[in-house]
Amino acid sequence: MASHTIQEIFDRPEEFAALLGAAELNAGNDWEEQFAADLRTNYQRYGTRTYLSDSQLETLERIAEH
Repeated sequence: MASHTIQEIFDRPEEFAALLGAAELNAGNDWEEQFAADLRTNYQRYGTRTYLSDSQLETLERIAEH
């Protein structure tokens, strides 16, 4: 399972911020809410140097698309 920084995955940080915001709005249960909150905490702490695994990115995208 590969991990990459937000900077490596997204062309602009705003793209990740929008995806995370959509996930926070669309979270359908406590687990999804906590997942998005944990990512938000890491993003606030590490910025674009935050690492995401392939699995985390897939989960984030799934929650955001609800």
